[in-house]
Amino acid sequence: MSDYDYINLMGNGSNNTYEDSFNRNFNWNELLPTLIVYSVTFILGLTGNILIIFTTFKYRRMKSVTNVFLSSLACSDLILIIVCIPVKVAKLFSYTWEMGELICKTIHYMQYVSAICSVLTLTAISIERYYAIVHPMKAKYICTISQAKRIILVIWILAVILGAPTIKAQLHLPVGRKNESNYCVRAGWDVNYLSIHKFHELYMFILIFALPFCIMALSYGLICWEIWKVMERRSAMTSEQALSRNPSKYLPQNQKLIRTFSPNDSQKCKSRNGYRDDTNMVKQVICMLVTVVVLFAVCWTPMLVDNVLTAYGILPFQKFGTLKYMSSAFSLMAYFNSCINPIIYGFMSKTFRESFIQAICLKSDGRAPDRTSSYSLRYVSTRGSSVRSTVARSTSIK
Repeated sequence: MSDYDYINLMGNGSNNTYEDSFNRNFNWNELLPTLIVYSVTFILGLTGNILIIFTTFKYRRMKSVTNVFLSSLACSDLILIIVCIPVKVAKLFSYTWEMGELICKTIHYMQYVSAICSVLTLTAISIERYYAIVHPMKAKYICTISQAKRIILVIWILAVILGAPTIKAQLHLPVGRKNESNYCVRAGWDVNYLSIHKFHELYMFILIFALPFCIMALSYGLICWEIWKVMERRSAMTSEQALSRNPSKYLPQNQKLIRTFSPNDSQKCKSRNGYRDDTNMVKQVICMLVTVVVLFAVCWTPMLVDNVLTAYGILPFQKFGTLKYMSSAFSLMAYFNSCINPIIYGFMSKTFRESFIQAICLKSDGRAPDRTSSYSLRYVSTRGSSVRSTVARSTSIK
């Protein structure tokens, strides 16, 4: 049962409204899709996020700054899955709230703590990737695993504090007259708490969406700009080197046939291929991380926007028909996001995919730690033709 069903029970004014609700059959056309989404989210999310945490701390090749942050992201998703989903499912089969005021406030509080922790972690990852690629020398001292763990601790503390307004914005109100019970609803259902409701929804929209995504857009935009500049310089450098190493293309045909190759030619070719592989790896890592961010926005933004529009009266509190189904779908999308990330890692990261299979098969870490992949952005200096090498951060995402 949703918050909107509560107002339908209270709005009639009849003494029998609440009691008559128990005589109604459940609408399985609405319940069944919701149950399926919750079930899939619970099974996939529980399995996938536990695998992420296990493989990151079990296998040496998975220990990197980015993967430590991704483990924190998996932990925040697990909170939503383990704590919130079972209660949400139980709520579907009741027209009242029988679990008390403490659970009413705690469940919604934990939902927003999970969302805040997730978005702060994604923001931290974007900043870490920015330093790793644009300022790699600074990243050697700033972006370390020990530093990442301290940042994660701060993120969780902030999430616990910043989610506190939800406790005040979630109400435990009485329903029914003959057989009085209670229900757990947003503050907007009580006119005395309407201003709190408006503040809470706008606050969460800014905190979870507007501010973090501005920072992430800036970080990934600067990263893409840096990679584009590196590719241009590398292309120019490769063209110049090809001309200087292959002057025979301008010689007569008979002289080309007697040209001998230097023993270093093969090594240089491998080096150029290595640069190409490094750049492809950078692109793959950034593509995967941006995909995670975009899907988080796609899953959470509709619900946040819907809550703001409802709080400010642009959309009605009592939703029927299409609006009701849309609100339910937005809520389900937010929960479904908790099981998406492991799927993304499995499809887009070869190292994660191999580690998942290895963990499922209960195999030990058979690879040496020096197999950890690394990338380097080497590019021609803007002054002269000298080559400046930038030391890049190691990453186990491949």
